[in-house]
Amino acid sequence: MSVPDLKTIQSLAEVPDGALPINPGSIVMTPEGVLGIAKPPRPCKLTFMADGLPFNVAVRHEGEEEGGGSICQIWADVGHVPYTAQAPERRRALLAVLRGIDGLPHVRFIVQGGQKIILFSEIRLEHHASPEDLFHQTILVLQEARPFLRLLGEYL
Repeated sequence: MSVPDLKTIQSLAEVPDGALPINPGSIVMTPEGVLGIAKPPRPCKLTFMADGLPFNVAVRHEGEEEGGGSICQIWADVGHVPYTAQAPERRRALLAVLRGIDGLPHVRFIVQGGQKIILFSEIRLEHHASPEDLFHQTILVLQEARPFLRLLGEYL
């Protein structure tokens, strides 16, 4: 019989009170034969800057088991549609461009409350999202949105 290492003992000690009683899926054995606690991944939120815009990323995991799915959302506040009294020509041109941006596979431009322009993307995964999944989705969003962001930038 092997003695558990310090890392295993520490992970067992970190089981929150809400996780008790331990169910059959709570303890896992690695390929090396080491016992550990099967913790579902926690939701995460992060931000980053790209093309001068602050982007937000949120990942929510569904299901407690290891094979549960995830929902990844990426969004950015692009700007505001000017009021007609402020700049009628700019408003018409901006709304025409926004109406023309339709059917993109990964990105949607949403006008919220008639003024605020939001870039939004959501993907549902059949498994818990990995860093690679998140990176891949972020790159897809940026590649798809960048030409339209430049076009909208002329009118914002």
